[in-house]
Amino acid sequence: MTDEHATVPSPPCHAAPCSYTLPHYRFILRKARSCGYWLPKVRDVAFGVPDRRLFLIRHDVDINPWAALKMARVECEEQAVSTYYFRLHAPYYNLLEQQVRDIVLEIHELGHEVGLHYEPGYFLERDRDPVEGTRADIRIFEELVGFRTHSIAQHQPAQGPVLGDIDPERPCAYQPALVRHMPYFGDSGHHWREGCICTKLGQHEQLHTLIHPSSWIFAGQPWQQVLRDNAAALNGRLSEAMEDYIREVGVYLANRQRLDAERRARYEEG
Repeated sequence: MTDEHATVPSPPCHAAPCSYTLPHYRFILRKARSCGYWLPKVRDVAFGVPDRRLFLIRHDVDINPWAALKMARVECEEQAVSTYYFRLHAPYYNLLEQQVRDIVLEIHELGHEVGLHYEPGYFLERDRDPVEGTRADIRIFEELVGFRTHSIAQHQPAQGPVLGDIDPERPCAYQPALVRHMPYFGDSGHHWREGCICTKLGQHEQLHTLIHPSSWIFAGQPWQQVLRDNAAALNGRLSEAMEDYIREVGVYLANRQRLDAERRARYEEG
């Protein structure tokens, strides 16, 4: 398992080999700053893209919230902000879990934008209207995190439907102005389609990139092993939680006679 609070080594400012690593991501942020890019949140450009040099960074948290927190902390150290989208229906994490909710809140408190990574396929598989389902998910998501959100992003848009206007107050990061009218480069599938985003900085006045944090925390591994390493980290957390539960049950069993007597006394007093 990885250490959430470990310091990410800083790469040289003048060069860095292209790789899916946090040190290289730090280099990307520094290069963007040296090239004079403004790093907005999605909410800053979703209602109109200003005429200035900008580098929009978006993170879809498909698998591993702990990886997202590491990336958010690197950005904070580099005085940069970005946007993170979390799923409600992910099989890999649960926003109702206190640790995961705390991660979302910390990323928000670091100054980043947080929104819903909405999943039309979840509703289509259940013969439900995906627009109405997503609107309900937005309400649930905001109730869970405790603050109002300002944008959304679709999960697996290449494999899903193009939905109409879901919420005029929370526009989608996949709107044409952000993915068609400006150069858009994503690391989906652990592969850049046209080379690392660092090679695009300085070539375009405006750029939008999608970076999945879970792809950047296990260095020097093929993409299949990176996914397995993410699974091992998540399984490790589940195993730790189960060991904690085993200890709790042991304490309960050792004290059950006393606890049962105390509970009976409370009922009688009530």
